[in-house]
Amino acid sequence: MKLKHTYILLIFVFLAAACRQTKYVPKGKYLLKKNIVLTSGDDLDKDELEEILRQQPNYRSLGIKWKLLAYNMIDSGRVANKRHRKNIKLHLKNNKRRQREKEINKRRIMKARAKNDTVYTEKIIPLKDTVNPKMFFREWYKYKIGKPPVVFDSIPFEKSVEQLNAFLRKRGYYYGNVTSLIKYKQNKKAVVTYYVEPGPKYMVDSVYVICDNPGVLSRYSRFLQSLEKTPFLNEAFDSDDLDDFRDDVSKYMRDEALFGFSSNHIRYLADTNRTKMTVTLGIRFQDRLLKSELHRDSLIKVKHATTRIRNVYFHISDTSMFEGSFKDKMKSLGLDEFDGQFVNTMNTYRYQEIKKRKSNELEPERMATFKFNGALFVKPSVIETQNYLEETRYYQEKYVEQSYTRLLQLGLFKAIKTELIEIREDHVVDVHHYLVPAKRQSFSLEPKATNSNGFIGVSASVNYTNRNLFRGGEKLTLAFSGGFESQPPVFDETVDGQSIQTAGRSFNTFEFGPSLGLEIPGLFPVKSTLFSKRHLPKTEMSVAYNFQRRDAFTRGTFQLNYLWKFTVERTQEFTLGLPGASVLKFVSITKKDEFQNTLDNLNDLFLQNAYSRQFIWQDLKLGFVYNSRNKERRNTRSGKKQSQLYFSSTLDVAGNILSAFKKYQDTLNGQSTFLGVGYSQFSRIDNELIVSKPFKEGRSVHLKISAGGGLPYGNSSTSLPYDYSFFAGGANDNRGWRARALGPGTYKYYLDTNRAGTQIGDIRVGGSAEYRFSFNSFFQGAFFLDAGNIWTINNDENRVGGQISKNWYKEIALATGVGLRMDFDYFIVRIDLGFPIRNPALPDGAKWLFSPRENYYAEGMAVFGPGYVTILPAPFSPHLHFGIGYPF
Repeated sequence: MKLKHTYILLIFVFLAAACRQTKYVPKGKYLLKKNIVLTSGDDLDKDELEEILRQQPNYRSLGIKWKLLAYNMIDSGRVANKRHRKNIKLHLKNNKRRQREKEINKRRIMKARAKNDTVYTEKIIPLKDTVNPKMFFREWYKYKIGKPPVVFDSIPFEKSVEQLNAFLRKRGYYYGNVTSLIKYKQNKKAVVTYYVEPGPKYMVDSVYVICDNPGVLSRYSRFLQSLEKTPFLNEAFDSDDLDDFRDDVSKYMRDEALFGFSSNHIRYLADTNRTKMTVTLGIRFQDRLLKSELHRDSLIKVKHATTRIRNVYFHISDTSMFEGSFKDKMKSLGLDEFDGQFVNTMNTYRYQEIKKRKSNELEPERMATFKFNGALFVKPSVIETQNYLEETRYYQEKYVEQSYTRLLQLGLFKAIKTELIEIREDHVVDVHHYLVPAKRQSFSLEPKATNSNGFIGVSASVNYTNRNLFRGGEKLTLAFSGGFESQPPVFDETVDGQSIQTAGRSFNTFEFGPSLGLEIPGLFPVKSTLFSKRHLPKTEMSVAYNFQRRDAFTRGTFQLNYLWKFTVERTQEFTLGLPGASVLKFVSITKKDEFQNTLDNLNDLFLQNAYSRQFIWQDLKLGFVYNSRNKERRNTRSGKKQSQLYFSSTLDVAGNILSAFKKYQDTLNGQSTFLGVGYSQFSRIDNELIVSKPFKEGRSVHLKISAGGGLPYGNSSTSLPYDYSFFAGGANDNRGWRARALGPGTYKYYLDTNRAGTQIGDIRVGGSAEYRFSFNSFFQGAFFLDAGNIWTINNDENRVGGQISKNWYKEIALATGVGLRMDFDYFIVRIDLGFPIRNPALPDGAKWLFSPRENYYAEGMAVFGPGYVTILPAPFSPHLHFGIGYPF
């Protein structure tokens, strides 16, 4: 009966929302309810046709016009009256400020006159903004979140018909026709239907090329070879395709050393056959039209020619390294202080690298001229390494943007400008990079909300940054950070069965620690000029200490990292740790007596390993990331959004080098030690694949698959170290379970009163699918489905069913749910409500949400007796998760 009432209430809410849609539609006008596009052509995309329409109805999602609903919820008259009152107050405040400013300046003038001063410091009091005043909440919600009703207008309607006809012609349907019908309804709504009859389509049956420039023709032939098929042949005579092809060809030409080549230098010739509906298409390449150097008002034809880089100049627009008065010095030299918007330079340095060829001949390369004042603040090789437009090399336009990006990423300059000067008669260009150095040292305070592995926290860090520490483009970062985080207790319940009330809902973890990082261009200590510029090599070294205090223990972690990173083809990034010593980590822990007694009583080797002193000497660390977002793409038709692919993989190997010297080491509890601490020995790999497909109107589908596993061996007999273990459940994983509470395997946590609050494993398999949509510019929603679990490699007597087996795929946990996201521009606040629908830990016949509970309660009765009802947790309780940013 209650379910019936719920349905009735939902129907009433939807009807009420629908009735209010025309609340602010003027009398005699109609709300545009929807556009309907009908077409008899299978080749036409209805979504593409709908996007052409000049008047679109209010945005609708899940059957509700959310933005219109938000607009109608707030009374316009009351908002206008309140805005009027606030504007009056603003004007009164501004009048008071003007009067106060006038009185202060009057007193200052009198004081200046009394002292016989001819000048005084004018007081300027800023006024309140009355042009764009700060909105109050109801005003913001109505006009920023909400949108007014779209009232049907005949002018954009008629324009839409014209645009549809024009679109048909662009697609090759020159004899198509568009008709329309407007249906006015009694509820002040209008439905507009467009009937698109495309008719016959012109097809390209042959393509020929007109070109009298051998250099252009040879490059065009190479461009065609890079394509999968001959362009246009047996395809529709589509003007958008023609324009995109022209842009692609012109970009290819500029990247093949033809400076100044543009799409205007390509013309099409079309010979149509009405009877056969075919087109003979000609592609004509034309010469450049440039201003005559003798007669500036006239144009001359210039052949496209192969262009080389003649000279490369770096103008360091700065005077910080100049000793004395720069202004007086420039004046004595008869030079202006500024060259346009940049500081002029007086010193010159010629840089070049000498390379020895196989013939033992010495040949200069990587040459550039530096112009500066006083002294160079950075080594020339560091700046030149960021430049792709090298002297004597062929000009390629893509290198202009890449050089700019690399110089910007170096972090040494606050302003960068690149100018290309063509010397037409010599077919060369001079490259001028104007660089304004950034502030070398800086301090910053960075407060932030955190979401680490699904645990909410707040933290802040004080950062000191020194750019160009040793004049080699090095970046030194010193940070002191601290914060609080909400983590679940180690045990869900105490040994005597009394529940812990805090259960991870309070900020029960305090963390503090300094960190020092040094980023060096190139793969230090190898000379950076020995590597290709295109790989963006860099070295990252860091040392950090983290102190963590919780109710049950305090934990300190000291870590050293030495990593090399480089990229391949912009989309792939590789990480390689220093072989033999990629990562060094020492973990110390001080446990309270009660916590230690609990561990001793449980005699759980896995938990003892997790909460013990550890030393990790990582022999090797490999990482790989592929991100299609960085891929260079050719022109695509507007409206066709590209899918994105992200893949990451990491490999960690530790303890093997130390194990090779085992015979020289002491032992503790059967484990070999280094510096008195048992060290870990393991191999671990982790992979993640994310695919995203965006659609129109803020809708998108996202898929994630993650799989990883680790193998403890040798000096590690039980499990992976805690920091390298796998977890399941939480805001960024399976949202039907709280953070790190899922698994392992079919372990029956609900029958174990001594269960740990954090479950760890050696193997993880997981996946998520999420459909995201937008209510308005601030609120977004999502539906999701999560799956996954973790397992242990070795058998754990205290967690029966947690070991991996051949039936692992039958032990996957499933959850579904809904989410709400709030976009604050700089960050996303996320709320997800997850519902478990399959729990692999439950007995057979009770694993699914819709399954009967008899077997579950029978297990509880067998273990706890008649009081099982008060002890057993609800098997399919929903979980609410808060997060910062998207889950993936």
